[in-house]
Amino acid sequence: MPPATLAVELIFVLLAAFLGGIIAKILKLPLLVGYLLGGVLSGGFLSRFIPPGGTMAQIAEVGVALLLFTLGLEFSLAKMKELGEVIIFGSFIQIVLTILVSIIIFPLFGLDFYTALFLGAVFSLSSTAVVVKTLTENGELDTLHGRMASGWLFMQDLYTLPLMIILPAIGKTIKGGSFETASPVYLGINIILAVIIFFAVLIIGKKIIPFIIDRVADLKSRELILICAVLICLIFSFIFQFFGFSFAIGAFIAGVLIGSSSAKHGIFAEIRPLRDIFSVVFFVSLGFMIDPKFIFDSWQFILLLVVFIMCLKLVISALIIFFMGYHTKIAALVGVSLVSIGEFAFILAITAVSAKLIDEKTYMTILSVTFMTLVFSVPILSVSNKLYYLIKKNIFKKLPSLAKFFVRYDRLIPSEVENMKDHVVVLGHGRVGRYICRALSFVEIPYLVVDYNHQIVRKLREEGINVIYGDPVEIDVLRFANLDKAKIVIIAYSDRTMQESIISNIMLLNPNIKLICRTHFEEDQKKLKSLGVETVVQPEFEAAVSMTEKLLKLFNIPAEEIEGKITRLKIEHGLG
Repeated sequence: MPPATLAVELIFVLLAAFLGGIIAKILKLPLLVGYLLGGVLSGGFLSRFIPPGGTMAQIAEVGVALLLFTLGLEFSLAKMKELGEVIIFGSFIQIVLTILVSIIIFPLFGLDFYTALFLGAVFSLSSTAVVVKTLTENGELDTLHGRMASGWLFMQDLYTLPLMIILPAIGKTIKGGSFETASPVYLGINIILAVIIFFAVLIIGKKIIPFIIDRVADLKSRELILICAVLICLIFSFIFQFFGFSFAIGAFIAGVLIGSSSAKHGIFAEIRPLRDIFSVVFFVSLGFMIDPKFIFDSWQFILLLVVFIMCLKLVISALIIFFMGYHTKIAALVGVSLVSIGEFAFILAITAVSAKLIDEKTYMTILSVTFMTLVFSVPILSVSNKLYYLIKKNIFKKLPSLAKFFVRYDRLIPSEVENMKDHVVVLGHGRVGRYICRALSFVEIPYLVVDYNHQIVRKLREEGINVIYGDPVEIDVLRFANLDKAKIVIIAYSDRTMQESIISNIMLLNPNIKLICRTHFEEDQKKLKSLGVETVVQPEFEAAVSMTEKLLKLFNIPAEEIEGKITRLKIEHGLG
């Protein structure tokens, strides 16, 4: 194809992505949804200029490979250990249960066993990009449910890889016959051979790849490192494709291998812009494939699937977390975070339809349902906190027996806190709260902790620290903390919705108590003070003040002048 034609195709694709991205920003949706939308809206027009399976399709395939390559670069066994068993086993159980329910339910709609199995596997995955971006924008990524959801999604991404191996093996085994007549031996041999080849390449590469990357890094050339990394990514992709694996799996393995080298952070920084552009082509290309007529003709079935899948994933993941001992709030918020269907569903679907393991109708259903869940999940996730308290309030009012059941597991108030007075109430014992509590211990000021992370509560109780297990947003939990006899309340939670509800309840119980609250957003400072907070601490500003003070000392500026400059900064910030 002449270079001019390729340039024209890229112009059309990037223009569609740009316009779709603008629409997504206006509607406050993720850019990924905008790229898909741009592809959907321009698909009929662009299909005249961009042939299916042409150069753009190949660029899109490279985009997927680079997407998984960067995921492999970020992979870390140490990170997996930090996530804990609830993330590792919980995400695995959620995927298995979603698949099992799908195998039971989908055949009722006339689908065969393999299609039901494939849909269950694809729909069990959630969107890492969309959820992490939304949590970050809401300032919730560092909360307990934010860390748990992001870790859960990370594990789901990893489980995509065995699904890419096992699902095609099962499909090829039962193709042409029913599940009952399929040979389990043939299936087993395929899986064993796949695993052997997988680990053979992994072991060989682990010895060679980091050595090559480190030697290239010694040449101190950014361009050579980038070329070498992309070359290894594509070579591994073609090797894995040759042995019957997905093109994308090879890219992920290459990323994991390079991730053990000392140059991985530099490679990630260099390759990210290239990945983003190629990935945009991939998502716009998917938008081309989503047929608005198909959605219109099958809207009832698609909407039913969307509602079913979102509710199923919410219930399964929330119940898993609840039965692992976490607060109902954590269970609900993590469950809401997982209701979408992820970008890897597209990758699995493309692999299956290319191998003729699923038909075009199933493929189009996957694209449509995934697209719709991405659109619906973002606004739901943005108001998940308010939605949780609204639903909880209504359910508890109409079903008091259910309220008693959850209260039994959501609260633990030790008898020794009943007589506390002139104490400090610390709401949240995370990265901020624990240092405050440590300082209070040094000067022997009595304090009481309120937290809904059962692991933290258990540890504090073992250390003999006064702690209440419960959600500080609930006025009954705050009442148990003896707020009417306390001197000061520290609100260490950074969640905006929580802060407003907590402050309102505290003012009802003790309007004269002193409040100290943290926030990551400058625009929240006046609002919090208007609600009754005496001192608002913004960690980023405090860090800037501390660094500025140290910087000016290095320039030998007199202490009095430094103090004056710091005071001026505080006045400009609204602390004067």
